Amino acid sequence: MKFFMPGEKKRALCHRDGRVTTTFVYMDVPFRDGHGVAHNVLVGACDVCGDAILIPAQSTPAIAAARRRVERSLEVNVPACFVDVLDAAIVRVSEYPSPDFRKQLLVYYVNRYDSGEEDVGELKELMSRPSELLIAPAMPKKRLSMKFSDSMDCRIERVRNVAQLSKTDLIKSLVIKIYGDVVTPEEPKHHKALSQIADILYA
Repeated sequence: MKFFMPGEKKRALCHRDGRVTTTFVYMDVPFRDGHGVAHNVLVGACDVCGDAILIPAQSTPAIAAARRRVERSLEVNVPACFVDVLDAAIVRVSEYPSPDFRKQLLVYYVNRYDSGEEDVGELKELMSRPSELLIAPAMPKKRLSMKFSDSMDCRIERVRNVAQLSKTDLIKSLVIKIYGDVVTPEEPKHHKALSQIADILYA
């Protein structure tokens, strides 16, 4: 891997100026989609227009971290028992029971559906099957409020679109899945993986 230092030169193709010389400098780089900025990273800047047109390998971790910090909010109101299910699942898989782990539980399952490890079609079915959670007596509602990275938000949207569910119903269906996988069985599914995630999170 070539390691670049500020002031080094390299030829490159600029989208505005064609074949140009670039100079490696530290600068703020806005993301092309307009969501966020990577601050003070080493890039190859076009000597004609000044745009960042080369990203050296050494700068990619800092840019990836900046991308993860671009957060999207997800807020839904659900019957209180759905939040209680997440908390019950946390107690079963983590030595550090904290409501912060609600997000990680949901992310774990979204990733399983997005990667094809679970069938997305199941989520819509879960909303139509009889369930203790769906037929529970009237109860107060609780707000689930979480922030996700831009990439995680895209995964949530992919799963939601394929499942053809609203955001609220997607969260409900994921919680019903967690209820059946983690809360009610004698041995929770995915116990080792979820415990390892908790250990890393609270290390």
